[in-house]
Amino acid sequence: MGKTTLIKLQIRDFLTKGTVWPWNIFYYSFDLVSSRSELVEVIEAYLRLSKRHRKKSNRAYLFLDEVSSVNDWQKGIKWLIDNNKLENCTVLATGSQAVNILNATERLPGRKGRTTDPYDKLLIPMKFSEFVEVQDKEIAKFIRDQQLLPTANRKKKFLQLLSKEIPEKIDLLHNNFIDDLNDYLYEYLLTGGTPKIVDEKIKTNFISPELYTDYLDGIKGDWGPLRNETLLKQFGGAIINSLGSSISWDKLRQQAQLGGWTTAQDYALSLKDLSIITIIHRYGEKKKIPLIAKEKKFYFHDPFYLHMFNGWLSTKDPFELSEKFLASEINQSNMVEGVVSDHLVRWAFSLVENKQGFDYFNHVFFWKDQKDKEVDFVLYKEDNFEAPMEVKYRNKVDARELGGLTSFLDETGVKSGLVLSKNELEEKQDYLILPTSVFLMLI
Repeated sequence: MGKTTLIKLQIRDFLTKGTVWPWNIFYYSFDLVSSRSELVEVIEAYLRLSKRHRKKSNRAYLFLDEVSSVNDWQKGIKWLIDNNKLENCTVLATGSQAVNILNATERLPGRKGRTTDPYDKLLIPMKFSEFVEVQDKEIAKFIRDQQLLPTANRKKKFLQLLSKEIPEKIDLLHNNFIDDLNDYLYEYLLTGGTPKIVDEKIKTNFISPELYTDYLDGIKGDWGPLRNETLLKQFGGAIINSLGSSISWDKLRQQAQLGGWTTAQDYALSLKDLSIITIIHRYGEKKKIPLIAKEKKFYFHDPFYLHMFNGWLSTKDPFELSEKFLASEINQSNMVEGVVSDHLVRWAFSLVENKQGFDYFNHVFFWKDQKDKEVDFVLYKEDNFEAPMEVKYRNKVDARELGGLTSFLDETGVKSGLVLSKNELEEKQDYLILPTSVFLMLI
């Protein structure tokens, strides 16, 4: 389901429920509009033609689809606002180029109204629980019946897990569905959460090369004419090679064969802004802040993006290459780690009160001690919790591999942590072992 479909579903809800007068709704696709003056003309035409019919005491809703195709579109909106043309109007602007929309709205200070929700909404791939629920009616019913959908209930269960307590509902989810959930997790590692890709894999048990190319072309389109696509390909390969390891800007620059570390930083931050990769900073446990100057970890925001870049680096069929990549236990474990990083970012966002000021750099980290013993993730929420997590996606967790977790608990005074396994669900002295797939269903 895409942006346009969601807009039209919203309009349908307005009309069928009778909550908005039809003349107070305006939809227009700006694919063929080339200038901000044309954009202004289109909107003014609606306002003029609907003037006699609109209920002016009620809010009007203007859906401007694919507005990012119009150069400097935000200047047109600014002119309309400054000239009192959009009083009592809500404007929803969409575009395929996320960075364009985000950068443009930053140039509308004081003109975006007031809301507790973020002004900017990114239509991102499905998370794992959504991926499962749209395919498995039995699991979806279990989640609903056990009331595991509301954020407040999930947060309560999450805090219980941090206290090494296994909630009864989580135990039931594990006992009834662990094999199915692990199968779905493997599929999620192949397809990611983009509905079009998931749908093709379900229907054909295959993902066509054209889909990989289409999504890659979309990224290239956002990349801009001033950047080198060959260097982008090399940079994507360097990110794949660094999965699961912390790395400095300069080391990343060397692996990608870029000119300088600032170029590596620029590429990484651009891909982060495009929601292609997630950057995880090292945790400063004393001040509870990211150590920006230290090495960092990089993960792909969605599994399909990794396969897309990996396919770009090869002449082989990208789907067969994806299956071969996942045949390696190390690669599979690193990809699971990436899925966990993405879901922790989403979970942190759902928990914070100030969503407009949210920056995941302040909530999701990795940690190292002076002897380089490492903890994969630390999820931090001020005055609430400081949760160390290790991803050990294998059949049996070996306590000897958890030296980093033990060191973190000793240095910080945190009482316990989470170890995300493949199958095990067990309480230990200093940590709780929980299957990754079950954990992902919760957050």
